[in-house]
This record gives sequence, C-alpha cells and structure tokens, in this order.
Amino acid sequence: MTDDGRDVEDRLARLREAWPAGSMVDDVMARIDAVEPRPGRGRRRARRLAGLAASGLGLAGVLALAWLILAARPTTLLAAVQKGLERAGSAHLVMTSHDDQGREHRADVWYVKGAGVRMETPDRTIVEDGDSQWSWPTNATEPVATRRRGPGFFSIQLPRMLALQENPDGWRRERSPGLDREIDGRPALGFTFSAPSGQTPGRPAPRALVMADVDERVREIAFEERQDDGTWRRAREIRIEYDPPTPPEKLAFRPPTGAKVLDLDEAFHALHPLDRALRRVELGGLILAVHDVQPLEGRQGFYVVSSVRGTPEFLAKHPPRRRPLNPETVIVEVATQNIGNMTYGGRYVLIGLATAERDGVEYAWWLVVPRRLYLVKDGRREYLPESDDGLGDEPARLDAAPGKARVPLKATYRDPALRDPDGRPGAVSAWAEVPIPADRPPTTIEAVAARARRDLMQLGGGDAGYSLLGVAADAQADGSGLRSISGFLPETLTDADFAAAVRRGLDDLRGFDEVHIITPEEMLPPLGKEKPKE
Repeated sequence: MTDDGRDVEDRLARLREAWPAGSMVDDVMARIDAVEPRPGRGRRRARRLAGLAASGLGLAGVLALAWLILAARPTTLLAAVQKGLERAGSAHLVMTSHDDQGREHRADVWYVKGAGVRMETPDRTIVEDGDSQWSWPTNATEPVATRRRGPGFFSIQLPRMLALQENPDGWRRERSPGLDREIDGRPALGFTFSAPSGQTPGRPAPRALVMADVDERVREIAFEERQDDGTWRRAREIRIEYDPPTPPEKLAFRPPTGAKVLDLDEAFHALHPLDRALRRVELGGLILAVHDVQPLEGRQGFYVVSSVRGTPEFLAKHPPRRRPLNPETVIVEVATQNIGNMTYGGRYVLIGLATAERDGVEYAWWLVVPRRLYLVKDGRREYLPESDDGLGDEPARLDAAPGKARVPLKATYRDPALRDPDGRPGAVSAWAEVPIPADRPPTTIEAVAARARRDLMQLGGGDAGYSLLGVAADAQADGSGLRSISGFLPETLTDADFAAAVRRGLDDLRGFDEVHIITPEEMLPPLGKEKPKE
C-alpha cells in the first residue's frame, strides 16, 4: 500500500477511538495538542480537494470540504468539538475553505442525534437517516438521486471525523484575550496554536485560532497561514452552532422533481451481470468478461464493454487490499484493465470511454480500432493498402470470422506481491473471439459514446464516483503530440460533447499512423564509412 493509503487507513482507524473527556475551558484547551501539517502533503491535498468541490466532481466534490478536515491536517485540536457534539442533541456545522485565488467553498452540515444528518454544498445534497444515505445534485438537466445502504459515516462518524489523534511536538499554545468576544450571545474565549519557527520550511507558517465558550464547547476554529508580507491568510474555518432548532423536513429525502431514484449497490451489478456475459476468459486467477460488443461503421473497429474480477481461489490466495478513496468510498484493489488511449500491438489502437469500479470488480467501456497507415502527399493523406498478415497472436482483422469479433482483453494485478523481479506489475492478456449480438448492427462512434454515457448514468454517474474519459476541447498537446485525457461527469455534458472528446483522442492517435519514407539522403552510411559531403 502506498504511504498515502497507509496514512488514510491509519486515520480512519483512529476515527473509531473513544472520545476524550473534558473539563472547564482552560483545562480543555490545555489538553488539546496543536495542529501540525505534514510537509507538503496537506496543502497539496487541501488545494486539490477544494478544487474538486469547486468543479462539482460528484461525491468526492460533495465531501471535499469535510474531508479537508480529515485529510489535510491532524485534528487533535478538535477534541473539545467531540465533547460538544457528544452532549448536543443537534448541531449545525459550517465548513469553509478559501483557495489560493480567494474563492470560498462552503459546506453546511445539520446533525440531529438519533435522527440523521444533512449536508449541503452549492452542487449537491446528502441526507442520511441511519439506514440509508441519499444524494442528489442541486442543478442537473438529468437529476439522479442515489441511495447507499447503511453507510453510517455521517450519523456514526461525523462527530469523530473531527478528532484524529496526533501528537505534534513543539507547537505553542497560548490564551489570546484579544480574540475574546460573544458568539450567539454567549461569551467565548480565544486561544492560538502556532508552529515553532522553522518547523515548516518552504511553506507559510500555520496557526489555528480557536474560540471556546464557557460550556467547554469549541465554537469556531480558523486555520491561517502566514504570508511573506507578514499578514495571515485564512485557509479554512469551522463554525459550530449547538442545539439549533432543526425542522424534521431538513432530514427528509426530497430529491428534485423528476429525479430518477437509483440504488447504487443494485445498479452496479445489475447492469452487466457476469452470468450474461458474451464471453468469459480466465487468466492467472482473473475472470475477464465481455458484456457488450458492437461493430463500428466502415469496418472501423468495435465498441466493447468488459470487466475484470478475481476468481474465488485467487481472492482467497491474494486477499485484496482496501484503499480508502475518501470517507465514503473504499476501493477493493484486485486488478485493473488500464483503459486509456493507446496503441496496442502493431495494428490497433484502444480508446477508453469510461471505467467504473466497485466491490473488487472493474467495468470498462472502450473502442478497439484498426490503425490506418498513410503517407502525406501534397498536404493530403494517401492511405496504404491493408495487409492480411497477422503479427504473432495479433489478428490481421478484427472481423475475420462472420458474426464474431476478435477483441483484446488485458488486466494488471494490483497486488504488489505479484510484481516481477524488476518491480513491474504482473499482467495477463489474450485475444478473445466474441459473438456479436443480433441487435448490434454497425453504428457510429457518436452512438456508442452516448450508450457509454447512459450506462454510467444508470450506475449513478458522478455521484457514484464514475467519470467518462476523453480529450477536452482546450487540452494542449505534449511533446509527443498527444493531448491529455480528462474525466467528465456524465451528467454535466451532452452526448455530442462526449463524442467529440472521444474523437479528439482518436485523431491524436491517428497522427502516429503516418508513414515517413526515408530517402537515400537520409539513410545512414554503412558501418565504417562516412556520409558523403554535399
């Protein structure tokens, strides 16, 4: 597991620790260790997650601000928050992050003990009633309300998520009478926790300003960073109101009118069940399956939906790792198909459309397209004749057998124990012959791109953490001539926009099909001889 994975695993484990007890305000403050960011990681992760919230990247974006508290910095400072939430019948938390451009990203959480939790951001609402968690977008042309069964994160772990046990050394804690003021009509005392000089080299020195009331409850926490000019920039803050009146409808499941209601657990395994696969291949303890295949017009390849999972014997021998993606989503790491835009073998290219992963199973939507070699003459492409000669086990044509398609299946193990002696991940691959369903006549890239987008919408789309793959219109080419692949939430773009992103990726790879004829002047001389001078 990576260091990040261990870090998050350790933090999640600490969430389950018992709450510390407290006494009076000064005693509580005296027992709270200060906050110390981990060099580099916290700030980068905070910026990344704040950006996710701003861009509305599905559930990850929804949870970003709350996850900032969990992942960006140690939070033993919030021990008093635990005690206050434990005693409160309800609470309203406002978590605000300020990015480097000064933009504010806010999340509101309403918590009612024994009833549930509601979280709101500008782009999404989440409600949990202790049995199910519901989530729906605030603004979407095709809204989908998704359900997760018994996640228990907000209702069980919300108070604990603010209380990771860390013990940084050397932080200075002091009373700050200048911060004292009333909050909601009640006196509150100020405290400052600051890092010692030189403890965070190369980064702004951090500090935390804490306001606690006479009932031993933390009311506000502000994280600030010292700038070069000596001023302090507020990075984020948490404000807590205890026992506010919370009407029952606040915790009610009321999605937008016309929203489709989707159970994520059922949808994932029901869309393309393994027992209805067109073809199954078992390689190295992995089951690779093809669930859908359709030819593209003009013999330009095939659209494919495939999956990979471990056999029961493989999973018993190699128990999969569980990697927390965020507080809600845990990836069960078995194998990946590494879907993307790439040349494959000597005759084909693969174009990735989408991936979706859950419970150790990964689905992928992709195209396999023959390469078309060409010369450029007078500024125009002149395509070379196709060859019927295969290369090794690579077929000369994808449609050589009537009514069947030949498609490449591949997967890479995620278990580090299955790496080769040089440290490269273990992998399996094979060409498989798959029957083409009768209701799958030749079609266009636009049609299959729309189907892939529709499939992801049926699985929950961005709310489930799934995204489409393609080249954005404003993407810039790198030194190789390729533009980077971006992820798109299926609910945020049209079928036509997605198809255009797919075609841009194919166009990039077509650039590698150009054949350059070497002229005699460009040829190297025989060994031992010099090239004639002009």
